[in-house]
Amino acid sequence: MEVLLEEIDDDIHVLRADGGIDGVNAGQMVDDVVARIDAGARKIIVDCSGLKVISSAGLATLLMLHSRGRTHGGEVKVAGVDGLVAQVLQITRLNLVLSIHADVNRAKLAFRTS
Repeated sequence: MEVLLEEIDDDIHVLRADGGIDGVNAGQMVDDVVARIDAGARKIIVDCSGLKVISSAGLATLLMLHSRGRTHGGEVKVAGVDGLVAQVLQITRLNLVLSIHADVNRAKLAFRTS
């Protein structure tokens, strides 16, 4: 899995997560996103459209990033979740906790209208 900065649109940071999030790479994702939050980013979108697999460590990572963003007065939104990853989020009911959007543009719009 790789987390790449895709773009910064005004004050919205869009990060793309490709592949899978599991115990091997979850720590790196946390480090990447937390570094942005600690540097002052308050609006972060994690684009999961390229994400194919997520483990329990990956679920814990998304939940922790959500909490960390809120603690620092911001928000981490998740976009582009589909397939198996979407099913896992529904089964675990994390879809009720995380701010999940169909795609990056809708997540951006949610930031701009809130």
